[in-house]
Amino acid sequence: MRVFHPPQTTNGIPPENFFVIADSANQTVAEGFLIHTYHPYLFAERPINMYLNIQSRGPGRDMMLGALLARAHQLRSQTAQMKARVFTYVSAQDAPMLSYYLDCGFLADDALDVVEIHMPNARPNAPMGYDIGHVPLTKLEEQQMLLFRMNTYRMDVLQPELLMRYMAMPHFMALYISRGREIVGEILFTGEGGAAKLVGLYVMPNYRRLGLAKSLIAAGMTYLTDQGVTHFEADVIRRNVAQCMLGQSCGATFIRTACFYPGINYE
Repeated sequence: MRVFHPPQTTNGIPPENFFVIADSANQTVAEGFLIHTYHPYLFAERPINMYLNIQSRGPGRDMMLGALLARAHQLRSQTAQMKARVFTYVSAQDAPMLSYYLDCGFLADDALDVVEIHMPNARPNAPMGYDIGHVPLTKLEEQQMLLFRMNTYRMDVLQPELLMRYMAMPHFMALYISRGREIVGEILFTGEGGAAKLVGLYVMPNYRRLGLAKSLIAAGMTYLTDQGVTHFEADVIRRNVAQCMLGQSCGATFIRTACFYPGINYE
């Protein structure tokens, strides 16, 4: 078997971060890629994060993992002054794949948990000097700008198709909080029937620890409760300390683990 890069960019991923493995008959047996990101807002202590993905039915998987980890080591050396992590996604139901990564030296120290949240101890309106309102989304440009702002503070990218699916649900709601003309935070809820889920939330770094996130949550939950919603859920990344603390302030109770993010830390 041989490993090589494609001749051109694949799905926006540069060739040097995309690998292909072919067998002796020149048939592709594995593909893999690495996405290098800088996330100081999500993971202040370990801002460099590299997501690796392997598509293989077995043959070439070990070779692919070795190639991707070697590339991750190269990328890590470019920002050696900052702590980094290489990680992957494993379904909560895929025990064999999780075991494979653990056997390869990955740590099962991160996951995405689904929790039930309750009304935080905050007033459901804007603090003095701020305004809360509905994000205008009737125009395509407005939707694109919302995605741009939201994705700056997400580990995974919220795609336009998913936003449209959320917007089509009965309980979709997007709120902003602003100071003057500056938007300093936004929140997204969506759902149907008696249930809604918090699917997006951020507050800009200079405005954190002021209770603005809790004000947005309280405002959204109050509005949706008036629409008949009685059950609220949210996703929490275990490694994100701020998310965990915010969940605790909303009386979060664990429901299930959605997926695991096994990884290797670079100090």
